[in-house]
Amino acid sequence: MLFELISARYERRSLLITANQPFGAWGKVFPDPAMTLAAVDRLVHHATIFEMNVESYRRRVALERKRGPGRPPTRATTKDLA
Repeated sequence: MLFELISARYERRSLLITANQPFGAWGKVFPDPAMTLAAVDRLVHHATIFEMNVESYRRRVALERKRGPGRPPTRATTKDLA
């Protein structure tokens, strides 16, 4: 479906795409290497590409949540308090 969207909007309307993977890794997104090449080719033809090498806020928050201090005392069981 992503390829169809890219093809439908190519040279007709603007399209903004954000990705956390470089174009070289897009082979995992599309089932066919030719489709991957065609999609990337259409995207970069008249594109302005902003590459931002910064830490992902969402990823950092998710890792902090996962590593968190554990359950708050109000949700602890008696076994946890012992």
